Amino acid sequence: MSPVPIKGALVKTVSPFTGTAPGPVLSVPVPPPPPPASTPSAGDAAAPDPRHWSFVDARTGLRREATCMRGCEIDHGLDASAPADPDDVWCQVESDDVHVPINANGTPESMRVLSSALNVLPFADSMALRMPHVSVEVVQDEWIEGLATLISTPNERVERLRRAHARLEFARAEYRAAR
Repeated sequence: MSPVPIKGALVKTVSPFTGTAPGPVLSVPVPPPPPPASTPSAGDAAAPDPRHWSFVDARTGLRREATCMRGCEIDHGLDASAPADPDDVWCQVESDDVHVPINANGTPESMRVLSSALNVLPFADSMALRMPHVSVEVVQDEWIEGLATLISTPNERVERLRRAHARLEFARAEYRAAR
């Protein structure tokens, strides 16, 4: 189905029931494509050189050397000033947070969603965690690993939400017409 310009907006004609025409149709506004992603300042080549520091391994009592990843925003002062468990040492570059109202218990509260952090856990047992990786906080305090899977999921979900919104608008229009 081809997009149709209406008053400068791009719209698609879709059925609220199947997401495609023919059938009862609605014109659903299609947002413009997002602007190109900007290069993040933290974690890129323009960020300050990595910091080098040391700490006392709480398990062995030996001094261990650590080098932050470029752009690390963690204050390692506490790690360096007292014995630390190597499993508790990590580097992180955080992203901007987005908050939405979520009603989990009858009262909407603002919760962080789809936040991400570039991480390195330099002393982890898993090589995957010792390498730079992104952890995604789907909903506040609920993290997943697997950025590629997560990127493809919202696109599919947004299309389904658009169809659900079209069905809602159609149902509301029918409801108002019947009154």
